[in-house]
Amino acid sequence: MAFFKAKEEQVSLKLLVNTETNKVLFAEAEKDFVDILCSFLTLPLGTIASLLQKESNMGPVTIGCLNKLYRSVENLRLLPSNNSSEDYCRTLKINIDDTQPTKYFMCSKFNDYNYRYHHYLTTGTNKLYCSFGNRLNRSVSLAQLCNGFVKDAATFIVTDNLTVLPHSMDHTLFGLINNLGMQSTSLVKEMTVNVTKKKVLDLLKCSLLSKTPLTDLFLGMKPSIASSRILPYDIKNVIDGGIYITVKLVVRKSSNTILFAQGGQDFADLIIRFLTFPLGGVLRKLEGNSSLGSIDGLYKSITNLNEDNYFKCKEARNRLLTLSVLHYYCNYRFDARNKRIFDAMLFKRDDEDRSNDGNFRKMKLVNTISSMGSPYGQVNRPEMYVVTDDLVVEPLLSPISSLYLLNRFEIPLSDLKEQVVVIGMKESLSILKAALTSTSALTNGLRHLLTKVKAEE
Repeated sequence: MAFFKAKEEQVSLKLLVNTETNKVLFAEAEKDFVDILCSFLTLPLGTIASLLQKESNMGPVTIGCLNKLYRSVENLRLLPSNNSSEDYCRTLKINIDDTQPTKYFMCSKFNDYNYRYHHYLTTGTNKLYCSFGNRLNRSVSLAQLCNGFVKDAATFIVTDNLTVLPHSMDHTLFGLINNLGMQSTSLVKEMTVNVTKKKVLDLLKCSLLSKTPLTDLFLGMKPSIASSRILPYDIKNVIDGGIYITVKLVVRKSSNTILFAQGGQDFADLIIRFLTFPLGGVLRKLEGNSSLGSIDGLYKSITNLNEDNYFKCKEARNRLLTLSVLHYYCNYRFDARNKRIFDAMLFKRDDEDRSNDGNFRKMKLVNTISSMGSPYGQVNRPEMYVVTDDLVVEPLLSPISSLYLLNRFEIPLSDLKEQVVVIGMKESLSILKAALTSTSALTNGLRHLLTKVKAEE
């Protein structure tokens, strides 16, 4: 019996190459390829950390503290939820996010008569309870309304640093080549390449490391990887988000660096929740200044694309650029005689247009991370946690375990000091930014607090 291997999905891409410098000038791309680039911005940081470790032509890649944070959370069996934009990404011609689709469960007591009291929803597990003590175990399917992010007929120019430009009179072939300093078109050649799933994975890695990812990927150039980049982590224009978490820092006095921080469940949840943030939302909070490869250029160009001309809808664009929690709505048909729901489907939106529209009912999401310490949570969690400078999260089970932790660093006690600080929204974002580009997220993210402490002594 003959067995036939399923044909691998590919996306065709046309490149213009400078033969003198062996560099990609830009690519002509259609919807399929630009949707793939857009999907990078929807990936949660935890998914990115997992993908960076997968084998491809480039091999595993490390980005700041993300890899260590992900592995430590994986060891604690507290891995966070999936891509909140999976309903947009599941129709991509090539989707590198191979995590299992999210499962949704709503209150077992939900019906049209008691909706006001039983409108709770959870993701990933059917073992949680709503605030009224009812099991969240009624399975709900996610509606499929979307086909990617950009319009079908739209065409684009993608530069070597992943800047996406619309194919329009503002961006002509002559103008683009002239802006790149080319004196003659005789040095330009056209190449057509087929983009496979492995190539897309490598492109994600290159986009986080290199300023010339198209050249690196398609012309066989090895990306130059900068390591241990120490950058200024000043976060400006931060609105108070109601985060006030008290932690105790253990600092090495001779180098003024943080070895680790001790805190409660709220502190551990804060750090773990970094992994749930979609990349585009993170870049928006950092105002497009993450200093990661070419990803800032991709983000900024997407923000500049005309919403009406190039995106499927307003929500499609918002999914790429926001960090806010989505609103969930349940649409269903109700059997009044048997008092039961059938054909229930979920819709996800960034606005509240459907809250009072027919059978659309807004659902309140029960967060599976923050709920773990509650009476209705999945597991009993320790009261105290330790987070190291490179964001390894560990439970602090007893005072004796603190002794083992100190011994690991092999630093004299005389060179150590403790300092209690309060972490707010500014400090949280500062740690997050530092985690993307350095292996000392606490030291670089909280350096302004250390400087203050040193000045007072």
